[in-house]
Amino acid sequence: MKSMILGVLTATLALTACSPQSSNPEVTSSYLPAQTESGSEMELAPSDTAQAVADEVIGMSEAEAIETIAGISSEALTSRIVRRDEESFMITMDYRLDRINLQIDNGIVTTTYVG
Repeated sequence: MKSMILGVLTATLALTACSPQSSNPEVTSSYLPAQTESGSEMELAPSDTAQAVADEVIGMSEAEAIETIAGISSEALTSRIVRRDEESFMITMDYRLDRINLQIDNGIVTTTYVG
């Protein structure tokens, strides 16, 4: 009899743990931001400034390029190294209009792209 009650309690706890904890239908996921623009209105092209800076840093040393990108005051641009010589780094696939990706060969920026 005790084992039967224990089994029922265990099953009840397991089912309770798997059920939604909130009965509030207004609760939404906090992991995804609400969409504020329709897909056709979203900006997908980098700004003229971001593209110009990406083109400008080609031929600079890695340190100079990073400093140049960080020093742009009109936009908050960031940089990341995606490849250095023969070593490619793991990167996220999110598309960011404020990020300039750098490929480095022998300490010099050889390729850039925004995203």
